Amino acid sequence: MWNKTKSLMLSRILVVCFSVMIFMLTFFVPFVADWYEGVSEGMGLIGGSVYVPMMVTLYVCEGLAVWAVAELHILLKNISKGEVFVERNTRCLRGISWACLLAGGAFGIMALWRFLVFLPAFFAVMFGLIMRVLKNVFEQAVEIKSENDFTI
Repeated sequence: MWNKTKSLMLSRILVVCFSVMIFMLTFFVPFVADWYEGVSEGMGLIGGSVYVPMMVTLYVCEGLAVWAVAELHILLKNISKGEVFVERNTRCLRGISWACLLAGGAFGIMALWRFLVFLPAFFAVMFGLIMRVLKNVFEQAVEIKSENDFTI
């Protein structure tokens, strides 16, 4: 039967798998940038080659993804220890939201070369905003829990 322990273990396994994928992406960024330059049309405010801007964007986003995954790993570790509504988890959610918002900014700058890149920029910013709202909810929950711990 599926329970919260198995769900948490699956989440931790998926985070590790995603970490491995991020590490592997490091070696394929030049190929992805070259492929994208070959298949994309020059529809942006800035003309010319998109190879270097795409490589820079992907490496910046990869660094931000490493930051977000590290925060996610800490969050899951705290939850597995039964520490859910604690200040450290709020900081993790804040870090994840900033990583997503900054990735959206990086893709937004890349969209100057190719307008189509506004799509991942939009989704990254949207996910960052969702994480920001979750962070605010957790922050309130931590405050309420702290007040309840002092009551009695």
